[in-house]
Amino acid sequence: MEQIVAGALGGLGFSIVFGVRKKYMLLIALNAGLSWAVFLLVNAVAGAFAANIASAMFCSSVAAALAPRIKVPTVVLQMPATVPMIPGGSLYYTMFYIFSGDMGAARLYFMSTVRAIFGMAIGFAVITVLLKTLAEKRSLVPAHHSK
Repeated sequence: MEQIVAGALGGLGFSIVFGVRKKYMLLIALNAGLSWAVFLLVNAVAGAFAANIASAMFCSSVAAALAPRIKVPTVVLQMPATVPMIPGGSLYYTMFYIFSGDMGAARLYFMSTVRAIFGMAIGFAVITVLLKTLAEKRSLVPAHHSK
């Protein structure tokens, strides 16, 4: 629970850093916290790579669903909620072990960082492609006109 609250606070903090309007900050914090909860749940059963994909998909889906309702671009709700998912710890330890001269440990942390980033990128891409495909299909369906 502490990690979920920390994720929500991280989303809130980054919404302040990005200059997001106060009226959207609660939604961003909620998205960040819930996205981290998804990460934790999926990580427990399927590992970190799948968890990064799932949490990024969840975060993107929530932002895409809420943005049109409150009339803001999706990125306003997605970007600050995404930042707490960035693997800063593994990136830090990659650099730490490089400067300590332990290239074996640095390589392990580097690969962990790369897997996390690729997992997130895949998750974001899946939702983006899915939403664009659905939008294109909707635009091809003729509208029914009532007389």
